[in-house]
Amino acid sequence: MVQDFRTRIADHSFGVRASALIIKDGYIYLAKSPKEDYYLLGGAIHVGESTEEAVKREVLEEVGAEVSVAQLAFVVENQFCLEGVNFHQIEFHYIVSLLSDPSPSVVEGDCTRVCEWVALDDLDKIRLNPSCLKRAIKHWDRQPQHIKHIEIKE
Repeated sequence: MVQDFRTRIADHSFGVRASALIIKDGYIYLAKSPKEDYYLLGGAIHVGESTEEAVKREVLEEVGAEVSVAQLAFVVENQFCLEGVNFHQIEFHYIVSLLSDPSPSVVEGDCTRVCEWVALDDLDKIRLNPSCLKRAIKHWDRQPQHIKHIEIKE
């Protein structure tokens, strides 16, 4: 069994993940949950795996597409609460280019998420998680940025 960088202690979940910023012609490719929340493709990093390797693996696993990694755009310290669990994630978000066509949906267990191209100009109109990426993506200066996104009240 492959170990990844996720652990849970009581009602706290800690993890390290890598995500893909698939941007083309003013659009970004996102997964959409049944509750209309949007997410970047990506997931937990395996032990011994680089973040670049993880983002390539995750996109291939989720939508069957190969990507090339261009550069790291954001490192996000993301703390939030979801369904009574407090999450603390360190996230590496990479600009990637598609080398093959992605599937129009992601199937994870019993859940199917549709994927769609969303105009960068429409990011303010959707619920993107983490929400801090809405502004960060639109104003990215092509330099890696560190973002603290804290939604948990102490």
